Amino acid sequence: MKDLLIGQKGVRFQKLTPEQCKTIHEASCRLLETVGVEAHHERAREILAAGGATVDGTRVRVPRRLVDWALSVAPKSFTLHTRAGEPVMPVGGTNVFFGVGSGTLNVIDHRTGERRPTLLADTAEGSRVVDALPNIDFLMSMFTPLDIEQRMAYVHEFKAMLRNSTKPSLFLSHSATDIRAMVAMLEAVVGGADELRARPRGLCYINVTHPFRHEFEDLEKLLFVAEKGVPYVHNPMAIRGASGPITKAGSLAVANAGELFGLVLAQLVNEGCPASMSGGTADKLDMRSMINVYSAPEDRAAYAEMARFYDIPHFGLGGGSDSKVVDEQSAAEAALTMMAEALAGSNLIHDVGYMESGMSNSLAQIVICDEIIGWIRRFMDPIVVDEETLALELIERVAPMGDYLSEDHTMAHYHEDWYPGLFDQSSHDKWVKAGSLTLGEKAARRVDELLAKHPVEDLSPGVLEQIDSIIAVRATQGD
Repeated sequence: MKDLLIGQKGVRFQKLTPEQCKTIHEASCRLLETVGVEAHHERAREILAAGGATVDGTRVRVPRRLVDWALSVAPKSFTLHTRAGEPVMPVGGTNVFFGVGSGTLNVIDHRTGERRPTLLADTAEGSRVVDALPNIDFLMSMFTPLDIEQRMAYVHEFKAMLRNSTKPSLFLSHSATDIRAMVAMLEAVVGGADELRARPRGLCYINVTHPFRHEFEDLEKLLFVAEKGVPYVHNPMAIRGASGPITKAGSLAVANAGELFGLVLAQLVNEGCPASMSGGTADKLDMRSMINVYSAPEDRAAYAEMARFYDIPHFGLGGGSDSKVVDEQSAAEAALTMMAEALAGSNLIHDVGYMESGMSNSLAQIVICDEIIGWIRRFMDPIVVDEETLALELIERVAPMGDYLSEDHTMAHYHEDWYPGLFDQSSHDKWVKAGSLTLGEKAARRVDELLAKHPVEDLSPGVLEQIDSIIAVRATQGD
């Protein structure tokens, strides 16, 4: 009997039709030609002008043909590797990967349940927890350590990430000087620039503050990583009702225009540089509180579809919550947003574990999200229909009154089902006997277990010496 697959991994849900994607693309191209982008970087303007853009002071207007060219030469996929160089994340197509976020100023301490300012030790511990969790694929810093001189915080936290996890890292900073130092640190770890270019260990996240205004540091970072061949996402997010129209279509067109601008520049610098697009991320601004909402239903799926329309990897967002504590709301919002992004086929789903609209992070919440991702991944698996799985001969032998508990077929296949490690599926009596623990309590205990039992091989003394020298040089440089 011929094998049949029911469904497919990744994309199953469509929020925009191809015609709507084309309309948004045409709108973005029109905006690039009529409005243009304020580019506060002389060299970037020179590169764009040489490529055929029109430059008027700091305003750059990009013709449609340049956008078409950039989309034609940008890679359709790229692969991220472990610290040791093992290929583990083929980013593209319908492959879906999950990772944590970065830069929160507070932590919901799993030991006390209290919200407190973040420390460098939190990044180190969080990196080890992420390294241990089977369903978290990539690492970000999670926290901004407030016990470190803030000018040096990003490079110190990146050192902690490299020492405490072997998974691919996504890194960022407001400073291009920091990004240069981080890439130098990666090169020291992997054995040089050529090795890092050939087998990327991470991706640079460039978070641009406005779709039509790209500041010097934003463009300096983009120029640098493009020249290095380091994968990147250049994400000029539009906040609906603030830096973009309140309507989803209008804000999406605005944010997408900013992304296409970055793609054109990067490809002019280094044709074929691996890129990931956020598809024109447009976040919701809660008009009652003026807070940027992380779990709104309106902000899901459409952006992944724009990236799919271009056939370029998508950098998505899910697993965050606007709750202030690890509770029912945080679990529900994390589950809903991660499921929506997975169904849309988002390739890199980041900010798993975010709390309080991106102001806090929680290791216990990350552990809960890891469990939810396991459920989602099992749900996304196709169903195999063949002679073995149909089991017709077994059914004919056992039916109509027999049972299958003692059958070899059952023993051979029962383990293929998903069995949780954190969610409770026992009887009430057994749950009480085990301590009547809530999900949050179990997750907090799980964090401590992982920290106690999951070792990560440290970097060699020679590599650590090189990293410390890079950090020392960074300390002598300006912002």
